[in-house]
Amino acid sequence: MTQQELVPLILKLCQLNATSGQEKASVDFLESVLKQSGWRTERQPVGPEKGRDNLWAFASDTDPEVLFTTHLDTVPDFIPPKLSEDGKALIGRGVCDAKGIAACMIVAADHLKKQKVPVGLLFVVGEETDSAGAKAAAKFGVKVKYVVNGEPTQLKLVRAMKGIVIFELKAKGVAAHSAYPDAGHSAIHQLLKDLNSLVCFDWPSDKDLGRTMCNIGVMHGGKAHNVLADEAMAVGNIRTTVKAEKIQELIRANINPKTALNILSSSDPQHLKVVNGFETDVVAFGSDVPYLRAIGEPLLLGPGCILDAHTIHEQIKIADLEKAVELYVKLGKDLTCKQ
Repeated sequence: MTQQELVPLILKLCQLNATSGQEKASVDFLESVLKQSGWRTERQPVGPEKGRDNLWAFASDTDPEVLFTTHLDTVPDFIPPKLSEDGKALIGRGVCDAKGIAACMIVAADHLKKQKVPVGLLFVVGEETDSAGAKAAAKFGVKVKYVVNGEPTQLKLVRAMKGIVIFELKAKGVAAHSAYPDAGHSAIHQLLKDLNSLVCFDWPSDKDLGRTMCNIGVMHGGKAHNVLADEAMAVGNIRTTVKAEKIQELIRANINPKTALNILSSSDPQHLKVVNGFETDVVAFGSDVPYLRAIGEPLLLGPGCILDAHTIHEQIKIADLEKAVELYVKLGKDLTCKQ
């Protein structure tokens, strides 16, 4: 594929709803595109859902040394793609995070393949929820020197990224009339104290990664305003600058001993490979990088701004997409010493 085909490819790909769990149509479409460009493709089932697969692509005459990869799933809600009024940007779900990046990687990989640079492609599912695709890919058996992961990094190579601990808290109470609080115990009151302790805690900091951050994203509990809640739950995450194990210990130390703690997912902070000639940055968001290490040494680079991702105004400049293709081509050559 060529640069001229980049925008049409993104528009077609983003017309397919790929909210996490619904990636099949996007995988089918890209498999057809890649086969037409001469790639040998393999699908890797992820979970029990028929057709929910990772998509691998290999040049027929060489084993890859560099693997370009990103995710095809998106967060809700689906927003159909369109050109901006001035024609300089794309708007819609996935144009930034990360279907637009997938298209850039395909165009760049096609260019590199024609020059006999040993590259491959991997498009995974489930990054926005539990990284199920990346976890499965790590067990596929493919090993390369370098894995270039794509996320919106404003065209900068990421030298470090925070880790994450996703946790669930559950509190049990004893229901009673709210006029007689001594007759019961409110699970909500207990949980509120736990959450306040976590939000106000002085979490560790790192000179490069900055401060550890806590967010409570979900809360449920209780049955009525005049009843002491017999149960309550919350889900949150902590963007970590120290090892996840230490953060888990601190969570436990800051909540009521009777509050149940369940760690849903966790990963340590990541320090990544950088290459001379590329601008670098540090990011707070998570990615598939911790699981992709099993395949090769990871790098992280992509067009677009993370502040545009996951929003109703998700967008990306076409000039940045075109620049990303150039940077991926340069990176592929630099990593394989093919000048």
